[in-house]
Amino acid sequence: MAKPKKYNDADLPAILLREVVLRILERKGQFKAKTSPFTQRQIVEFKKRMRVSSFDKFDNTTYISYINFYTQGDNFERDEPLGTLVIYVEEDFLVSLMDRMDYPIDNEDDPDEMEDACGTLCNLIAGNFKSGLAKLGYAEIEMSHFFSFCNEVLNGVEYNTDLKEKHEIPFIINKSIRLVVDLAIAPVPRYTH
Repeated sequence: MAKPKKYNDADLPAILLREVVLRILERKGQFKAKTSPFTQRQIVEFKKRMRVSSFDKFDNTTYISYINFYTQGDNFERDEPLGTLVIYVEEDFLVSLMDRMDYPIDNEDDPDEMEDACGTLCNLIAGNFKSGLAKLGYAEIEMSHFFSFCNEVLNGVEYNTDLKEKHEIPFIINKSIRLVVDLAIAPVPRYTH
């Protein structure tokens, strides 16, 4: 019998993120979703940026969006993120999910509209994640605007270069992985009482 995975404090943001995404999928999207335990993967770096590609996740067209998180202060201007959230969504699932969430996509053949839809979903996830961290007693963090792409981010994504690993969380709908979320985040300061 397999032992249950033990989590530590560094895993708490990933656990929160997993719950945020499950709630969005189930409550807003009306999808029954499951997730397998998240895994930690090495960050593949290219020219001080994190390599981001859907080719190791999905075999078909995939939309990718990311948002960076920053501590209060000047890190935002200097582009030194505390963390990075990346979502990968299969094209067909993105259309279906956005329709169920009352954000219908008018033209599925328009890559700009599809990227914007993926960015809207990423923004919703990141905003709920940020609020959840604050409710758990973490310091307030800031979010960047979303950035969206199809299949791959050719120039990579800026991230906290002190990090060597990221959490990868797959979401299963109808027995298939349809959405994957990566989180690479340094320890978020906590308020002490």
